[in-house]
Amino acid sequence: MPAAARAVSLGGAELGRLRHVCGLFDGPDDEATTLDRFVAEGLITGERVIHAVESPDAYLDRLGAFIDVSAAVESGQLRVLSWDDSYLAGGAFSASGMLALLRRLLREGQARGFPATRLIGDMGWVQPGVRGVEELAAYEGEVGRVVSRPLVSVVCAYDSHRNSPAEISAVVPLHQAALVGRRLQLAPRSSRETGPRARILAAAGTLFAENGIARTGVDSLIDAAGVAKATFYRHFPSKDALVVAWLEDPRTRWFDRIRAVAEARAATPADVIPQLFEAVADWLEGGDFVGCPYLNTSVEVSDPTHPASDAVRGYLAEIGAYLEECVAAGGRDDAVQLGRELHALLAGSIALGVANRTSSYVMVARDAAVELIRQ
Repeated sequence: MPAAARAVSLGGAELGRLRHVCGLFDGPDDEATTLDRFVAEGLITGERVIHAVESPDAYLDRLGAFIDVSAAVESGQLRVLSWDDSYLAGGAFSASGMLALLRRLLREGQARGFPATRLIGDMGWVQPGVRGVEELAAYEGEVGRVVSRPLVSVVCAYDSHRNSPAEISAVVPLHQAALVGRRLQLAPRSSRETGPRARILAAAGTLFAENGIARTGVDSLIDAAGVAKATFYRHFPSKDALVVAWLEDPRTRWFDRIRAVAEARAATPADVIPQLFEAVADWLEGGDFVGCPYLNTSVEVSDPTHPASDAVRGYLAEIGAYLEECVAAGGRDDAVQLGRELHALLAGSIALGVANRTSSYVMVARDAAVELIRQ
């Protein structure tokens, strides 16, 4: 289904290019009236619909009054998750865990051939005292990047009867728009954070990382970013230029965030190296094992003269230099050699972790790194 042919409405308001919307409702009846129509519209047009709710059985009974939910559920077109299977899996909210689930669900729908996906989250679970609820802002702030792909709509449903004004006011700016009284209002930050160039880079960040550079065509990037072809080429004269800009984008420079986390967790300078590996394990799991964009690009772009090659080598060299600095700070006189060994452990464990979808290799590499430093 071409992007231009997909009309999506929420409460009578057309979403257009909006992908991440905060739905504000006045009680459960108001929420059900609006979202049931949104769900039914998606099922009728052949889209996949995923809804995370408090009680799946009650939800399916209500929806079944006017649409054949059994057929939709059996075919996989409709998937209903409980809070315990989504936001509160394991008894607590985890931003990284929920983002990983979101990525899996979106890729799953694409792999099964559904032309588009509508994902709705009932946010009634957001309450004081819920473990991990302090990570909500981090989650909502990252959802927009995760859904930077064609034909995806995400609605986070907040109920004024269950969610406090403070909770709602904190999350609205983290969406592109809010549905208020059947009218869409752009969120305060959306106008400056979703410009064409930013949207193209966000789309590249998702599609290049998940599908690879070669398999991601310019047309799919244009659809995901919601821009005209002329706009795309005005910002990036070629796909190669976009690849380089993506590799240099702060959001792609994943090790910067790992370094900050490790240094914050480390009690002593000697503690930084093991904390780095532990932070990488968390990062792999939170990213649903997409892996290192620089290592992935180096596999795809084997030509050393390709414009992306310098960006890849430059960033990997930064990581290696940092590892050497950490070793030297511990008083070792073989920092260059040991730094290289640690870098090989890190890169190898990431590659094996991605291939096997487990962070266990990174934890084994951590133990080996600690032993190397002790010797």
